[in-house]
Amino acid sequence: MLKFLETKSSTITEETFISKFTNKRILVMGSGPSGNLVNWRKLEIDGIVTTSFFYLNDSIRNLPNIVHITLTDLVDLEHPNLIEFVEKNNKCTIAFEPKPHPFYETRAYKEFIEKYKDRIIYYNTLYGLKEGVAGRLCYFVIQYSPKCLYYVGIDGKSANPENDPHNAFRTQLKGDADGYNQREFVESHRYFANILYNASLQTNTKLYNLGEGFDFNCSTSYSKQYFPLNQEIKQQIKL
Repeated sequence: MLKFLETKSSTITEETFISKFTNKRILVMGSGPSGNLVNWRKLEIDGIVTTSFFYLNDSIRNLPNIVHITLTDLVDLEHPNLIEFVEKNNKCTIAFEPKPHPFYETRAYKEFIEKYKDRIIYYNTLYGLKEGVAGRLCYFVIQYSPKCLYYVGIDGKSANPENDPHNAFRTQLKGDADGYNQREFVESHRYFANILYNASLQTNTKLYNLGEGFDFNCSTSYSKQYFPLNQEIKQQIKL
């Protein structure tokens, strides 16, 4: 699932992520609207992994069980909310997906990776369309064979995005913050769900798309066919 996985840490090993994810119930949380619209807190979860602008949502950044974050080249690495989270949660690992981009040449980035180098990894995935960093984070997690992988907030947009609910992290934005058209999102999220499902058959992981059924959740058509939510889960997460 990965092109590479690297670190300059003296403490992170493969065992770090085996301990975090293998045979565990993991929730991968993106910023899409479904993160606000289902009661995922009712589920029995061993750890949460999330992305980028999670630190702008106070109820998310103060969760006690975030075990890993992957950050993009859009984040403000000097934002006080992010710094407070990183300082308070010293067992939470941090990842970047390096690529040619001015962000990776900035003073803020260089200072951040130096200060927290023993908690940082770098990876790129073999796969990727428009499923976003949270989708790619699912690829990262599933290779460690979690018992269950729940995902929420990996949505895309509906055919009428002006009516979509607000983004779960950047609440001033409607729906998904990316500017792709809906057809691209549907194609990309079906691609994402297909890759994830086929990987789950190899890792014996139970998959749950907690955003299933919302018209802005672009992997619904695939997940309902291949790994549908059961009634028990639907009742648990219903608001």
